[in-house]
This record gives sequence, C-alpha cells and structure tokens, in this order.
Amino acid sequence: MAVSIRAKTDDDHAAVVDLLTRRWTSPDILIEGEMIDASRLPGFLAMEDDEIVGLVTLIQRDNEWEILTLDSLSRWSGVGTLLLNAVTGEAVESGIRRLLVRTSNDNLDAFRFYQRRGFRMEKLVPGAIEEERRLKPEIPMIGEYGIPIRDEVVFARKV
Repeated sequence: MAVSIRAKTDDDHAAVVDLLTRRWTSPDILIEGEMIDASRLPGFLAMEDDEIVGLVTLIQRDNEWEILTLDSLSRWSGVGTLLLNAVTGEAVESGIRRLLVRTSNDNLDAFRFYQRRGFRMEKLVPGAIEEERRLKPEIPMIGEYGIPIRDEVVFARKV
C-alpha cells in the first residue's frame, strides 16, 4: 500500500507523543531556551496501512513556519520528502513564503536532505546544544557518526 499524508488531529495525540518520545526522548523540544511540546503543534502524519510511518510538526508564525520535528520511520523511503511537500503546499496556501529548520551539527543526513530540497544554511549557533543540554540533560553528548553534539545550524528556504 502507498504512503498517504494527512494533517494530524487531536485523536492522534497519544501516538504522536509515543513517536516523539521514541525519536526525541520526549515531545518537549528545546529551542532558544524555550521548551515546546511538539505533540501539541500542527503538523502532518505519513500513514501506511493505518500505521504512522512519519511525522512533521510545525511552529506557525505570521511570516514563516519552522519545522520543529521531521521524522521518517523508514529512512530513504521518500516519506520525509512527502511530509516536506505537504508542509510546503500548506504554507503556500496560507500565504507563507519562508520555511526554516534547525538541526544539530552532527546530523549530516539532515544537512543533505534539506540542502537537496532547496534549503540553505542561514546561521550557525556555536554552543547552542551545549546550552540546551543544561536544561534538558537527556540530550546525548555524541550523535550520528560519532560526532560530538555542540552546535545548532539553521537552514531556510523560500517557498
């Protein structure tokens, strides 16, 4: 069966909390010193055979949307692209012309994913993750590919 994308609803809350806890240690994501419950944000689910295979959550500001989380449970399957396309389509319909996303310095797969889809590096925030770890100590010290997690990189693109 093919993957379908739909807006997440309040009925999805328990499943979204479970997914975010498995992927991010908790639904609470720290950005610039502010704890944000990603499970309460708008977003989209990727579904296959009534199973969640992906999730994107969004901070919707007046002039831009920020992707807070984007998870594909089966890497390299196209689910992330489908979710990003749903976000982009909804942004255009809502009159939003800019998307941004933050990631940690170790997430080389995210660097590749976003740059291949038109995002550009906009800002480096040295030490941001080290600061966040003080408020959220469960953030690991070492990330993907054995790279120490220290900094935040912001990517953005026009839609």
